[in-house]
Amino acid sequence: MKPLVAKSWEADFLATPSPYERHRQVLFSNKTHGVYSASLGTVTIPPGSKSDYHSHETSDEFWIFTRGHGMVNVDGNEIDVRPGVVVLAPAKSKHQIINNGMETLHAYWILCPPGPEEALLRMMEKL
Repeated sequence: MKPLVAKSWEADFLATPSPYERHRQVLFSNKTHGVYSASLGTVTIPPGSKSDYHSHETSDEFWIFTRGHGMVNVDGNEIDVRPGVVVLAPAKSKHQIINNGMETLHAYWILCPPGPEEALLRMMEKL
């Protein structure tokens, strides 16, 4: 079996307007790539913005931060993040990423099992 390769600089993204301004990408998904163990993508949040406060009913979400500084709120627990930090928001926990730094905040996200990324793919008209 050949390995799958995704290049984030070539992938489509969804730009979400204020107050939750960010760019999101799906790099691997069961619906688009036949990957059934997890889905993977990116989130890029400009200074002063944040994601909405939400939860995933059946999926854990991991973030691997690669650029910038900010904070993740998981069920009221605030975690400072910067490059090299990995955070897990367990299924059903409410979570939010906040860029309170001076530069763009970038992270890879992983959903296990996949599923919640399908809403993003529908908004991108990929499904």
